[in-house]
Amino acid sequence: MKLDAHVHTHYSGNTTIYPVSRILKESYNTPEKLYWLAKERGMDLVTITDHDSIDGALTIAHRSDVIIGCEVTAIFAEEGTECHIGVLGINEEQHREIQKLRHNVRELMPYLKQQEIFSTLNHLASLSAGRLTAAQIGFLLPWINAIETRNGTRLPSQNRTASALAQAHGKVTVGGSDSHTYRGIGHTYMVCERARNREEFMSELRMGRVSVEGAQGHYLLLTSEIFRLAARMYGDHVMKLIGDPLNWRRQLTVLGMTLGWPLTMVAVLGSLIHYFQDERYNHGLLLDLVAQPPYPALRVPVQVLESVI
Repeated sequence: MKLDAHVHTHYSGNTTIYPVSRILKESYNTPEKLYWLAKERGMDLVTITDHDSIDGALTIAHRSDVIIGCEVTAIFAEEGTECHIGVLGINEEQHREIQKLRHNVRELMPYLKQQEIFSTLNHLASLSAGRLTAAQIGFLLPWINAIETRNGTRLPSQNRTASALAQAHGKVTVGGSDSHTYRGIGHTYMVCERARNREEFMSELRMGRVSVEGAQGHYLLLTSEIFRLAARMYGDHVMKLIGDPLNWRRQLTVLGMTLGWPLTMVAVLGSLIHYFQDERYNHGLLLDLVAQPPYPALRVPVQVLESVI
């Protein structure tokens, strides 16, 4: 069975990127189209892991091949650093409690453990999830079940860092496209040879009897995603204007977006800078992990990290 364990829809809300945070969504994917596209691309199971929301997943949760998931923005309250924790197989009550606790990761993680919720540290070697330190990763390691070792938007070097850490500390490896558009859905995924249904898949996943396969990111990927999101945003606002043609605010928004299309080249440059910064952070994190091995009881396997460097 195959599962793309990290995907987004419009229920992820607006982007946090200033100054377009008021008009640009994290994703324009719909749950229904995402579901059918994942199935067409060979996924036997489907999940939706929106940022701090399960509303999208609930719209398709009546199907027996759907797993309710979420990408939780957890915060180290004292430092103000964010990390992204993927959770799979949760219910609405658990989601509500997670949202209450996520503002202090030191309270959240014991709750996930107590509830036996399968948890993953997502794209740990990327600035997309905050600037985690070796000490912060060291705090998370005893609590999480898995590490996302193949993220479809991250560079191979970043995925190698995650893989090395998972190997060094005996964590389950998880894979997903992390796609915010329809492009990447089902192209990065986990494979379980023994499972025949959703329940068996989750059981096998907990025991680590899965492998990760599929595409990884590259320097031009974010650029193409920016163009796709910009086009979807433009189309979304045009359709709203058609539905309410006398709304002067919508008129100004569409006019401003039309005139501002050349500015997308600024975003292209920004995406390249982002990946260079990510690479620099990844290398610095590797050195930090080797210099201050997290999880002291397992210091010997840190040689694996040194081999990645």
